[in-house]
Amino acid sequence: MALPLAEAFTARSLGVLWNNYEKTLGAAPYLGRQKFGTRKQDGLSLRFIKGKNGLPVSLKASNFDAQAELRDVGGFSDIQNKMPFYRESYMVTEEEEQMYDNYRSSENSALANDVLREISKKPMMLIEGARVVPERQIWQLLAPADGIPRVQVTIGGKSFYVDYTGDDGAEHKRDHFVDISSSSTDKWSASATATPLDDLIEERRNFAKKSGYSLTRFTMNTETWEMVLKAEDTKKQVLGIVAYQGGIRLQQSQVTEYLRGYGIEIEVYDKLYIDPADGKTKYFVPTGVVSATCAGVYLGDYVFGKTPEERSGSLTDGNLSIVETGISVYTYATNHPINTHCVVSMIGLPTFEGMDSVVVMKVA
Repeated sequence: MALPLAEAFTARSLGVLWNNYEKTLGAAPYLGRQKFGTRKQDGLSLRFIKGKNGLPVSLKASNFDAQAELRDVGGFSDIQNKMPFYRESYMVTEEEEQMYDNYRSSENSALANDVLREISKKPMMLIEGARVVPERQIWQLLAPADGIPRVQVTIGGKSFYVDYTGDDGAEHKRDHFVDISSSSTDKWSASATATPLDDLIEERRNFAKKSGYSLTRFTMNTETWEMVLKAEDTKKQVLGIVAYQGGIRLQQSQVTEYLRGYGIEIEVYDKLYIDPADGKTKYFVPTGVVSATCAGVYLGDYVFGKTPEERSGSLTDGNLSIVETGISVYTYATNHPINTHCVVSMIGLPTFEGMDSVVVMKVA
């Protein structure tokens, strides 16, 4: 006979189920999370020190037997934010509980497992939604359409921003944001006149001269990448004028190999999510935006906080489970009406020590 629902539908069992469920998804891991480390802390405050880590400043000459001149180590920013809290719940209805109990006590008790599996799918959806949060936050820092790295949080229909620049972002945009979308001839959607290959190569060269950072990875979604491929100038540059006039078809691999010769690796990232604020499906990397980063540069960590459920729940009793480092799964029952609830919650925010090594290009 199947277990009673109070014993079968617990946070502990849901945590085990999630680990198995994740393996069967077969989905590629989130790209943004791969670029950041992961750590856990107890408090809500997130603090990190950001410094200018580009070009080294030459050591000054000195006289022998003279006091060494003290170097000014300015250029550091102490950034502090409070990490936002995310939480949603799912309730097993009395009707679902009754259905499970009927099958559990029937001769064909195996059907109870089918009902339990369907009931447990909804908490899996909540955990999947929690995993979207870090990825969405990271790309709001790496690929903001307005060039200002900040995390948008919407509560009760009202939005506010977690700031990472300490001002309105104007100073950061001067060196880390390139906007060619306003030009009717330069924007990448103008395939007859746009020169996307030159734009990428030129920005890599200019940023290296200015900052000392060597941009190597340029991330965009498929719609933006297709603008690169459709540009007439791309076909001429890659194929050569003779092949271009002969109508030879351009292949994606030819373009990526061409750019690789200039030290540029293209990452096409097409994962989507549904924005709870408006219910629309969106790319993590917006169309018309290119995020350029440097290989080997530490960007930051994704930091999870300790949720109220984690403080109150019990791993021993089975009403609490922690998945994906910092996502809390918590179950409890109410006496009237008689329902079983599952709460999925998380507190988290990325640090962004490497923001000075990132350039955002708005190309369409």
